[in-house]
Amino acid sequence: MIKLIGQAVAAAGERNELRIIIKSSTKIIYIAFALSCLYLMWHLLKLAELKGLSEYIKQSVSSAGILNFKTVFLSIIIEALPFIIIGVFVSAIIQNFVSEETIGRVLPKSRLFSILIASLLGIIFPVCECGIVPVARRLVQKGVPLYSAITFMLAAPVINPVVASSTAIAFTVRPDIVWFRLGFSFIVACLTGLILSFLFHGRELKAGADMHGHGCGCGCSHHQEYSPGTFSGKIRGTFQDACDEFFEMGKYLMLGAFLAATAQSFISQDLLTGIGKESFSSILTMMSFAFGLSVCSSADAFIAASFINLFSSGSLLAFMVFGPMIDLKNILMLLNAFKLRFVVILTVIVTLLIICGAYMINLWQ
Repeated sequence: MIKLIGQAVAAAGERNELRIIIKSSTKIIYIAFALSCLYLMWHLLKLAELKGLSEYIKQSVSSAGILNFKTVFLSIIIEALPFIIIGVFVSAIIQNFVSEETIGRVLPKSRLFSILIASLLGIIFPVCECGIVPVARRLVQKGVPLYSAITFMLAAPVINPVVASSTAIAFTVRPDIVWFRLGFSFIVACLTGLILSFLFHGRELKAGADMHGHGCGCGCSHHQEYSPGTFSGKIRGTFQDACDEFFEMGKYLMLGAFLAATAQSFISQDLLTGIGKESFSSILTMMSFAFGLSVCSSADAFIAASFINLFSSGSLLAFMVFGPMIDLKNILMLLNAFKLRFVVILTVIVTLLIICGAYMINLWQ
């Protein structure tokens, strides 16, 4: 009896420690995001001084601006909704009918080939980034190398037919953006997996991390374990997961459409152009936007496309590549599943690779 009480106390201590770490890490994340927003506001105010702040505000808020806001907001929502619906259903089908063992059997033993195949598995298993972290954790638990699981986690939400189709529809005037996005994501995922394969040789999983039920941290009620239930039960689970993810991702889409429409309707085009055409500041601005927004990869292309005439190509690609890999909700899920040192190093690697890649694209174009 005393032994059981001792184990219960120890388990409670571990859970309390986990909550403290997540709470502290969340504060750090919010502070970093707030600093990025303050930098953007400072840049806007600095540019606004050139025309006079009072005149700028007067010109921005007008009936024409309100009409443009409604037009941009509704156009983003209407264009993105079909791909949100397709994406959540495909993800829910994978969630309920495909096990991690199936994914693990596809990966070869060779390090290089395993990373390459893992980066392309999203074509067959297009998992939404909302539930990709729990899948990556279970892959590692079942013996899949850490670098392969992380490569799959980074690539699958972008390199899949649903996201490719939505990006093609959003960027009909720039079809090259689709190939740039897929290629950029492939390179970042592969290089990150390769670097991690040399830096980490263990599983880097956090002891006692609970990812079952609602533990993914995104707010969706995913069925985290693939039970050998009946076919009708899996169908019900598919519809339940699809509905949960639709309403979860829908609010991020609404927020993203609102912010994009506000920026384009009530902020001077000269100010946005001043930020968007500066290679480095435009990349940091769009990456910060992607991190805080946490919009689904099936719909983020429509938000990015609304800035196509204002921001550089590299910054738009940074938004569409960085967001599905590292955003606020994914960071929280990663901190719940993996050790803090691993999450920090992973975030730094992905961030630096995307900044360098986007900057090179801006220079090239």
